[in-house]
Amino acid sequence: MVNNETQKLEYTSLPPIPLKTAVHAHHEPTIHNEKVKLIHSKLREEMDLLSSDEFGLTTEELDEICSFDNRNSESLVENLNTKFGGPLGVAIKLRTDPSIGLKTYDVPHNVKQKKGKVSPEQETPTVKKVVQDAELRQKMFGSNIIPPPPSQSIFSMIIGQIKEDPILKILIVGAIIVISLGSAICPSSGWVDGFTILIAVILVLGVTSGNDWSKEKKFKKLLLLQSDKKVKVLRNGVKDQISSWDLVIGDLVEVSPGDEIPVDGLFFSGTRLMIDESPLTGETLPVKKNEKNPFVFSGCQVNEGSALILTTAVGAHSSGGKIQLLLNEAQSQETVLQVKLGVVAVQIGKIGVAAGILTFFGLAIRWAIDWAHDVPLPPSHCSGSSSANDTLSRLQELATHFVVGVTIVVVAVPEGLPLAVTISLAFSMFKMMKDKCFVRQLDASETMGQATCICTDKTGTLTENRMTAVKIFAGEKEYFGAGSGHENAAAFTPTTLPESIKVLLTECACLNSSCFVKYKEDSPLPIFVGSATEGALLVLSEKLGVNYNQVRETHTTSENGIWDFNSERKRMSTLIEKSETTFRLYTKGASEIVFSLCESKINEDGQPTILTADEKTKVQNKIKDWASEGLRTFVLAYKDTTERYTVDSKEVETSLTFVSLVGIKDPLRKEVPGAVLQCQKAGLKIKMVTGDNILTASKIARECGILTNGIAMEGPDFRALSESEKRKVALKLQVLARSSPSDKFILVSLLKSMGEVVAVTGDGTNDAPALKEADVGFSMGICGTQIAMNASDIVLMDDNFVSLVQSIRWGRNGMTINTLIFLLIILIKKNFFATVLNSVRKFLQFQLGVNLIAIILTFIGAITSGVSPLNTVQLLWVNLIMDTLGALALASDEPEDDILETPPHPRDAPLISQKMKEYMLIQIIYQVTVLLVILLQLDNFMVPTPEHILESGHSYVTKRTSTVVFCVFIFCQCSNLVMSRKLNGELNFLGGFTRNKLFLFILSVIITVQLLAVVLAQDFMSTTSLNWEEWLLVALLAVGNFVFTFFVKVFAKNWNYERKRNLNGALSKSNLSLYQQNSNEMKKVKSFNSGKKSSEDIATSKSSMLQSSSLDQYE
Repeated sequence: MVNNETQKLEYTSLPPIPLKTAVHAHHEPTIHNEKVKLIHSKLREEMDLLSSDEFGLTTEELDEICSFDNRNSESLVENLNTKFGGPLGVAIKLRTDPSIGLKTYDVPHNVKQKKGKVSPEQETPTVKKVVQDAELRQKMFGSNIIPPPPSQSIFSMIIGQIKEDPILKILIVGAIIVISLGSAICPSSGWVDGFTILIAVILVLGVTSGNDWSKEKKFKKLLLLQSDKKVKVLRNGVKDQISSWDLVIGDLVEVSPGDEIPVDGLFFSGTRLMIDESPLTGETLPVKKNEKNPFVFSGCQVNEGSALILTTAVGAHSSGGKIQLLLNEAQSQETVLQVKLGVVAVQIGKIGVAAGILTFFGLAIRWAIDWAHDVPLPPSHCSGSSSANDTLSRLQELATHFVVGVTIVVVAVPEGLPLAVTISLAFSMFKMMKDKCFVRQLDASETMGQATCICTDKTGTLTENRMTAVKIFAGEKEYFGAGSGHENAAAFTPTTLPESIKVLLTECACLNSSCFVKYKEDSPLPIFVGSATEGALLVLSEKLGVNYNQVRETHTTSENGIWDFNSERKRMSTLIEKSETTFRLYTKGASEIVFSLCESKINEDGQPTILTADEKTKVQNKIKDWASEGLRTFVLAYKDTTERYTVDSKEVETSLTFVSLVGIKDPLRKEVPGAVLQCQKAGLKIKMVTGDNILTASKIARECGILTNGIAMEGPDFRALSESEKRKVALKLQVLARSSPSDKFILVSLLKSMGEVVAVTGDGTNDAPALKEADVGFSMGICGTQIAMNASDIVLMDDNFVSLVQSIRWGRNGMTINTLIFLLIILIKKNFFATVLNSVRKFLQFQLGVNLIAIILTFIGAITSGVSPLNTVQLLWVNLIMDTLGALALASDEPEDDILETPPHPRDAPLISQKMKEYMLIQIIYQVTVLLVILLQLDNFMVPTPEHILESGHSYVTKRTSTVVFCVFIFCQCSNLVMSRKLNGELNFLGGFTRNKLFLFILSVIITVQLLAVVLAQDFMSTTSLNWEEWLLVALLAVGNFVFTFFVKVFAKNWNYERKRNLNGALSKSNLSLYQQNSNEMKKVKSFNSGKKSSEDIATSKSSMLQSSSLDQYE
C-alpha cells in the first residue's frame, strides 16, 4: 500500500482521449509531479499482486475519502491526495481504467430475480446482469438501491390498532366482562356470547390490518420505482445509458446540466461543473467542483457544466442514501382530501358516540326497571328457565347492553373514510403506471379532477418527438429531402450538397452536440440519448454519408469550450481546436436568434461572403415560410478565431458565418386532436407554451385544435404587457410562442390568481419553478431533466399529452380499493388505478347512509323492545361491509363514459352534494320505515312459532324477527351499494353494472356470507332458520328499495322541472318588462344628448379609444 505523503498534489488535464461514442471526451487527470507518478506506479504494482477479485480499498476507506460531514475541510483534500493518490489513485485501487471505465461486457438479455416468498425489503427490481466485475462490486460494496424500511407483520399491526383506538379497547374490555360474568353463571357455555364478540372484533381487525399491510407493501414498491433513474456511464470504452440501480463502485458517471447526482464520488474530469448542494446543505449558492474541491454527493443537482464522476459510495452508503433512510422512517403527511374526510369522520363519530351513549342509557334504564319489577330475563345458556334473582345474570345483561352501545360507536365512526383515500391513491398510482403516468405526489391525483386549465409544451407532448430534417437552405439554394423518420434513405446525398457546405454542416451537427446513439437488439432504429433535435442532425449527417463517431474522434474540443443550450439562450456553441493557435466555434440554435448573430455566409464555393440586406431578407422569409408549414427551423453557423475562448469569455458568439438553415419536421401525434377535443368538452382550457417560432407553434396548435379563436403571441410581447393587460389576455391566450421559463411561470401564477386550477408540463431545469407553482406539475420522463422530474407531481413516462388527459379522467372518477381482498381474489397484480374524487363521494354516500340507518334502527329498536335489534356481532358484520367490502366494491367502477363531457369539480365544492343528500334521505326513509315495521309488526301478520319466542318482560322479540330484520338490513345495503355507484340522480342504476366483474364478485361475497350466517352460523350470529315465505319477504323488500328510489327520483325530477319552468316563465315576464322600461329611458337620454356633445366629451371619448386600442387585438 502507499505510504502517507505530505506534499499536496496539483492536477491538470490531459488532451482528450478519443472514445467511440464520446460526446465531449472526458479524460483522466494527469499529475505534473514525478514523486506522485511514482506513487501511482507503485499502486499499479501493488494491485497486480492482488487477485482479480480483490480491491485496494474497503468500504470504510471509501467513506473516509468522501466524507460529507468534512466536505469543506482542506485536510480531506490533502488526505485524498497524500494517502490515496488523488482521484486517479482511487481509480487505480478500484480497478477502474481511466480511459475506458469498467469492463463489464453486458450479457445480451435481462434477468429477473427468481420468484419466491420474499419480504418487500428483499425484493429487487429487474437488473441487467453483467459478467463478474459489476456483480462482485455489488457484493463487496453494496448496490445503488436504497432499502425500504422494514415491514410490520399483520399481527403487530393488529396490536398497534388496539393500542391506538380507545373504542376498540373499551369493546374488548366489555367482551371480557361478558365472558367473565357468563362463565361465573354457567362455566360450560356462559362464555359464548362474549367470545363471539371477541372473534368478530379480531376478524374486523385482521381485515383492516391486512389492508394496511398490503397498502404499505405497494407504497414500498412505488418508492423503489421512484428511485430508478436513467444515467450515463463510461463502460468498456463507450458511453451508455443504464439504470441508476446498476451503478457500482468504480463506475465513471457522466453528469450534465439538469441531472441529479446518483452516487457519491470524486470529480474525475470535466468543464465548469457547478453543483447545487442545497438538498443536503440548505446553501443556495452553487458550488464549483474541480481538483481543488472534488467531492460530489448524491442527491445534489448539476446547474452548469459536465463531468465524469468516479463513484465511491452507492445506495445506503451514499450521503443522499443515508438521508433517504431517515425519510423512509418518517411518517407521510395526509393529503388535502384525507384531512377533509378526517374532519367528516370526527363529526360523524360524535353523532355515533351520542347515539351509543343514549342507547346504552336507554337500555340501562329498561334494565333497572325490569330488575326492580323482577321481570324475567331471557333463557341462559345453561338452562331454559329464567334466572331473575341471579345478580350475576343481571350484571351480565347490563354488560351486554354496554357492549352494544360501544359497538354502535364502532359502527358509527367512519374510520374507513381517510383510509379509503390512502388505499385508493396507493393503488391508483400503479394503474397510472399503465397509463404512462408516474405519480410522485399523492395530492396530484386528487387535484387533477379539479383542473380547469392545462399549459402544455409542444415538442414531444403534442408531437411525436421523432424529428427528421426534411429541408436545407444553404448558399443560394433550397434542398428538399425524401424519406422520413430514422430511415437511412439517402434523403440528402453528398452529390446534392456542395462539399464545403456539407463538411461545415456535418461538423457542426456532430461536434456541437451532446447526443449519442445506442441500439436495441430487437430494433434496427437508433435510440438517441439526449436532444431529439440533435439526433435529427446526426441522422442527417448519416444520410450525407458522414459517421459522427469518426468526426468526433478526429477533432478535439477546447478545454472549457462548451456553451450549453438552455431555454434562455436557445443556442449551443462548442470551440474546436484546429491547431495550437487557431480555433473554430460552431453554433446552432433557434433560427432567428442565431441568424441575427451572423454577418457573413458560406457560398457554394466554400468562401465566406458578407450577407447583404436582400440575402438576410431571403433567409428570414424562408424561416417564416417553413415555420408556417409547421417545421422547426435551426440555423447552423461558425466562426474561425485565434482566441482560446472559455465559458467565462464575453462576446463569443458574434460575427458568425451562416452555414445553413435546417427545417425539421416533428409529426403531430395522431391521438392528440381527439384528446384535446375531449378536454375542451370537459370544460378545460388548453394553452400551448413553447419555445418554438410563433408560426410553427400556431400551425401545430391549429392542427390539434388548441388554437381556435383565441390569441397567439410571443413571450417577449406577453412579458412587456402591464399586469392588467396580462390578466385581460391570459384567459383568451391559446399559444405562447418563443417563451422562456419565466414566461411560463408568470402565466401559471397569473392563471392561479384568477381562480384557475392549473396543470402544467415541463421538461427543462428552468421549468422547475413553473412546475412547482402549478397546482399539478407534469414532467417528461423521456426528454425531461431530473430536476424537472423532482419538481413535478406526475411524470409522463411517454411524454404524451394523451397520458395527461387520462390522468384527468381518472382524477375525476376516483376510486377506493382494498388491496387485501385483491390478494384473496388474486387480482393484486392487475394494478388497477383508481383516482379519487368521485369514488370517495360514492363511498361517502354509501357509508353515511348505512351509518345513519344502523344508528336510528338500533336506538329506536332498543328503546321500544328492550333489546338491540342488531347484536354486537351483527353490527360488526355491518361495519365490515361498510368500511371494507363496500369500499372495495365501489372501487372497481371505471370512469363513466361521459365523465370528460362535464365541467371540472370546483375546488371549494362540498364533498357531499345536494343530490347525495337527497339519495341518502331516500334510503333512510325507506329502510328505517321498513325495518321498524318488521321489528314491531312482523309477529302480527306472520305468527311466530313457540320455539322462536324469547321472553323479555312486558315485550318480546323473536329470533325470527331479529333474523328477518338483520337479513332485510343487509340485503337493502346490497341494493344501496348498487345505487351508490351513481352520484347525480341518474335513474339507470344498473348502467355499466355487468361489465364490472369485481363489483359482482364483492356483491356475491356479501350475499353468500349473509346466507351462511343465517343457515350455518346461527349460534355465532344469533340467527335462526327462515322459511320460504320469510326469504321471499326479504327479497321483495330488498328489490323494493330499487322501486321506491326510482319512483321518488322520477317524482323529484318532474317536480324540479315544473318548478324551473314556472320560475323561468316568471323571470321572462320580468325581464321583458325591465327591457321595455330601459328602452324607454334610453330613448329619452338619446333625445336629450342629440347634437349636444361638447368638445370635452369628444376629447375624453378619443382618449378612451386610444387607451383601449392597444388591447383590441386581444378582444
